[in-house]
Amino acid sequence: MTNISAPAAHGGFAPSYQDARSAWLTAATERGATIDSLQHPLTGPDGEALWMDVAVFGNRNASDVLVIACGTHGIEGYAGSAVQTAWLRQGGPGALPADVGVVLIHAINPWGFAHWQRGTENNVDLNRNFLSFTEALPANPGYAELHSHLMLSDWNEVEIERAFAALDAFRARVGEQAFSDAFNGGQYSHAEGVFYGGQQPEWSNLALRDMLRRHLGAAKRCVLVDLHTGIGPYGLPFLINLDAPGSFGRECAREIWGDEALSGKGSTHTALASFKGLMIDAFGGELPGCEVSALAAEFGTLERRKMQRAHLALAWLRRQPASAPDSATMQAARTEYREAFIPSDPAWQASVLLTGVALCQQAITGLVKRSHRLNA
Repeated sequence: MTNISAPAAHGGFAPSYQDARSAWLTAATERGATIDSLQHPLTGPDGEALWMDVAVFGNRNASDVLVIACGTHGIEGYAGSAVQTAWLRQGGPGALPADVGVVLIHAINPWGFAHWQRGTENNVDLNRNFLSFTEALPANPGYAELHSHLMLSDWNEVEIERAFAALDAFRARVGEQAFSDAFNGGQYSHAEGVFYGGQQPEWSNLALRDMLRRHLGAAKRCVLVDLHTGIGPYGLPFLINLDAPGSFGRECAREIWGDEALSGKGSTHTALASFKGLMIDAFGGELPGCEVSALAAEFGTLERRKMQRAHLALAWLRRQPASAPDSATMQAARTEYREAFIPSDPAWQASVLLTGVALCQQAITGLVKRSHRLNA
């Protein structure tokens, strides 16, 4: 597999996983956090150690806990890490009441973060990997039909247009929802394909579960904010809450974020896929005594067709032999892929930092207010 190397440093975001982690650890430590870390068995592109880090603030036995996570999709961790670090530098959680704690999780998928890839070392989309794996894995016949069209023989416009012609024909035949489910809902049959969920729990899956048991075992209520990039208006947060209407999760999210924020307005997807194996499922599995309200916060980048091109680019790059020379074609595919998830545009990065810090502050303010009402 050809290395997906890091670009030069650009506008305010860390140029490497090591730099992002160092800045985050410094900011968290200066705010008085307790740090817990688990080392990944593999290394980064320069042989550096890789870690999933957790910073804990406030009462470790708090009944209400805010969890802010980043790097579930590795490369997207550059934005999430920048937001967490900026929030910490601007005050972070501040003084917390006894019933409220804050847990920051940095680089859930450190291998993907360090190697500038969305998936894990096994090409697994971690946000499709949180299944029991004791039962038959979900079938996705739609993806099986599309797979061969997505595996480009070369990165050029002829091959790309051929793939999109097949995608468009499939969408026209089955409809937008079935297309989304097939393309990016998750598949467990083609290890070299896109949105592959794996055949067993990934290291990051098991490590996250370990961290949840260590640091949230006493929680009665948890608000999770998982930071991503991709879907939504350019540079602005797009909030996704999949909890059922009337449930604790939905009502808590509505109280903190408001109906308008959860309306789906501004989505770059006509229909969101019916996702399987999401990271948020680990919370229910590992914290049976805790009610959870989970939010995916996506900072929008590009319209959907360009994002689909990025997925095709990475699938093509990963299939190139490690011995292949770094050609201009590879460089073009790599740049297009990276720009789709972490745009180098200074205006995009500034917007993500501004709105991301505000999002973190809204989360802790809302949780403290809610906790005070419930525990009064």
